Amino acid sequence: MDAPIAVDCKSLVVTGLAFAGAVLALPLLLAGCESTATTGTIAPQAQNAIRPSGLSPRPAALAVTQMEGAPEPLKSQFMALFNADVAQDDVALTDSGAARYLARGYISAYPVDGGARLTYVWDIYDRAAHRAQRLNDEIALKGAGADPWSMVDAPALAALAQRSAGELAAYLSNTPEALAAAPQPAASPATLSYAPVK
Repeated sequence: MDAPIAVDCKSLVVTGLAFAGAVLALPLLLAGCESTATTGTIAPQAQNAIRPSGLSPRPAALAVTQMEGAPEPLKSQFMALFNADVAQDDVALTDSGAARYLARGYISAYPVDGGARLTYVWDIYDRAAHRAQRLNDEIALKGAGADPWSMVDAPALAALAQRSAGELAAYLSNTPEALAAAPQPAASPATLSYAPVK
């Protein structure tokens, strides 16, 4: 007769619990390995943006002479959104011959952990071809994919266009042209100074 085998019941309980936990956790681990197909925008990050002066930027007429970086049709879609947004912000877009300022724009997208970043840069030049200001900002995209441009959907493009148009309008509202065209406050009536009659 074989000798009885000693069994450590405590070890069996612990091992059984560990195995059961691993089985229960397996679907969660596998779910984490699936690729994310959906994309979307995360709220734009807070930046030290230029504050609007409260004046109209219209006197500082602008011409966009260049927009690079984004592939078609994203570039055309962005410019259509941007043109509509700056019009709402009272920016006067014109040709380079009549403009007081010239703008060169750049859009780029690059991958980061968990998604991508979509950025814009506007270089603003005066009539003497001196760069007067650089405006730039970015928004975060969530998603997965080897090509960061594949994560740029319509809401992301609209958010970037609106944000860049607002910052551009704020800058133009602080230019000398906008300040010079500001309505002057009405002069208050002169106050007569006299001694009381006794």
